Amino acid sequence: AGLMAAEVLAAGGVAVTVYERMPSVGRKFLLAGRGGLNLTHSEAIERFLSRYGTARPHLRGAIEAFTPGMLREWSAALGQETFVGTSGRVFPQAMKSSPLLRAWLHRLRSQGVRFHMRHRWVEGSTATSLTSPSTPREWVFETPHGRQTYSSAATVLALGGGSWARLGCDGAWVASLRELGVQVADLKP
Repeated sequence: AGLMAAEVLAAGGVAVTVYERMPSVGRKFLLAGRGGLNLTHSEAIERFLSRYGTARPHLRGAIEAFTPGMLREWSAALGQETFVGTSGRVFPQAMKSSPLLRAWLHRLRSQGVRFHMRHRWVEGSTATSLTSPSTPREWVFETPHGRQTYSSAATVLALGGGSWARLGCDGAWVASLRELGVQVADLKP
């Protein structure tokens, strides 16, 4: 989600910096690709949407804005053609995630996206600045060079869930956002 947000913003002319807690980006993407990286499904959009059950009405707009076919085109534009398996699932022809991730990171860097690795978010702005669009936000990170503060005119938080702690997705951000006055639902399986 964070890399896709970075791509969309950079393509729109926004200067983007990604702060990543881990030594490299896309770790969850790489892990998902160990079994062949099922990118999407080839079925008709209505059948595809039906698989989301009660969440369908909430997800329809997002899925229709970036359909499975559009995802395949995105992958092909990165030089990673896809194929439809016998199950109807869509995979990169390379059957692994690393070539796709490398091509994607190359595109992001060529769009001017900057990456700061090993930057763990420890503090954020006050709740007032989170709700005021004209107030710059300050974010404190623990880095290999000690604590550093960065400010931004806008921030997209793509913090992962809580199910992959070894990949950096431990859900610790829930408490941090609550301390800033942001309402966050408990993470559930």
